[in-house]
Amino acid sequence: MTTPVQLAYKNLLLVCMACAQLWAQAQTAAPAPAPSPTLASLVRDALDSHPTTQSQRALVASAAAGVESARWQFYPTPSVSLENATTSGTDPSYQGDNRVATLRLQQPLYTGGRLTAGADKAQASLDQSQAALEESRLQLSLRVVQAYGEWLSAHLKVQASQKNEDTHNRLLRQVQRRIEEGVSAESDRVLALGRLDAVRAEVTATQVQGDMALARLGQLLGRPIVGAALTRTVATPRPVSALTAALLEQALGQSAALQKAQSQVRVQEATVVERRADLLPEIYLRAERQYGNFNFANGAPVNRFFVGVSSRLGAGLSGLSNVAAARSQLEAALAEVQVQTRNLIEQVLADHAQFMATERRLASMQASLRSAQSVSESFDRQFLAGRKTWLDVMNAARELAQTEAQIADLLSTQVVVSWRLSFYTQGIEAVTQGTP
Repeated sequence: MTTPVQLAYKNLLLVCMACAQLWAQAQTAAPAPAPSPTLASLVRDALDSHPTTQSQRALVASAAAGVESARWQFYPTPSVSLENATTSGTDPSYQGDNRVATLRLQQPLYTGGRLTAGADKAQASLDQSQAALEESRLQLSLRVVQAYGEWLSAHLKVQASQKNEDTHNRLLRQVQRRIEEGVSAESDRVLALGRLDAVRAEVTATQVQGDMALARLGQLLGRPIVGAALTRTVATPRPVSALTAALLEQALGQSAALQKAQSQVRVQEATVVERRADLLPEIYLRAERQYGNFNFANGAPVNRFFVGVSSRLGAGLSGLSNVAAARSQLEAALAEVQVQTRNLIEQVLADHAQFMATERRLASMQASLRSAQSVSESFDRQFLAGRKTWLDVMNAARELAQTEAQIADLLSTQVVVSWRLSFYTQGIEAVTQGTP
C-alpha cells in the first residue's frame, strides 16, 4: 500500500520530469542566433538586393529577347490585308466584290548578309549587356568594400582613441595628486585637461565617421547595419601575389569592362555589315492567296507566287554615309578596348604597389609603435625622477596615439586594396564564397 509521503514524492518526480521535458523542447525550438555578418556576406547581400543589378538583369533579359527576335528574321513573314471599297457605279475598275482579303507569306532569299549581321549584332548586344551586368556588380562590390574599409578604419581608431583617453585620464589623476602634494604646478593640470578634451573630441569625430560608413553600407544593402555585429567577425587582408605579370594576366581575363568594350566592337562590326547590305538588292519569294476581287464578283480564291527584288538605298547617297559612320563607330569601339585595357593595367599596378607599400609601412609603424610605447613608459618614470617635464610625458602619449591611428589606417587600407585586387583578378564569386 502506497503511503501519502510516497505518493507525494512520486507526484513531485513526475512534475520535475515534465518540466525537464518542456525545457528541452524549448531549447530545441529556440531559434539559432543569427550569424555575424562578414564582408563577403555583405557583398553578396548587396548584389542580391541593390536596384542597380536588378536593372541590369532586366536589360540582359531584353537583350536575350532581341537575340530571339533576330533569329526569327530568317523565317517567312506572314501578313494579312482586308480592304473595303466604296465607289461609284460607273467606276470601271471596281465592278466586282466590295471586300478583298489577301493572305501573304514572304521569305527572303538573299539579303546581302543583313540577316546574319543582325543575328550577330543581337548576340554581341547580349554579351555586352551581360558584361555590363558584371561590371555593375563589380562596381557595387567595390563600393561595399570601400564603405566597409572606412568603417573598419574608424572602428580601429575608436579603439585606439579610447585607449588614449584612458591613458590621459590616468595622467590627469596623477597630476592632480601631485598638485595636491605640492610637487606639480596648476599649469600641468590645465595641459592634461586640454589634451583630454582633444582626445574626447577625436573619439567623437571618429565615431561619426564610423556611423557615416555604416549608413553608406546600409544604403548599399537596403537595410540598417549595426557596427557591433560587424566587430564579431572583422575582415582580414586577402593574399596578394608579388608577381605583377600574373595579376595582370588574370585581371585582363576577368575584366567585365574589357569584355563589354570587346562586345561593343562586335556590335559595330555587325553594324558595318548591315549598312553595306543596305546597298545591295534583296531577293525574296512571296506567296499570296486572295479572297474576292474588285474587278469581278463571286470569283474563286486565287493563289499567286512572286519572286521579287527590292532595294534599301535610302535617300540620295545616305547609304554610303551610313557605311562611313558605322566604320567610324567601329574605330571608336576599337580605341575604347585599348582605353579599358590601359585603365585596368593602371589600376592593378597602382593597387599592387599600394598594397606592397602598405605592408612595408605597417611593419615600420608596428616597430615604431613598440618604440613609442617604450618611450612613453620611460618618460613616465623619468618624470617621477625629475628628469623629464610634464610636457614631455604628454607629448609621448600623443605620439603613441598618433602611431596607433596610423596603424589603423594601414590595416583598413590593406583590407580594401587586397579585396579590390582579388575582385579584379579572381572574380566576385571566387572571392566571396566562404570568405570572411
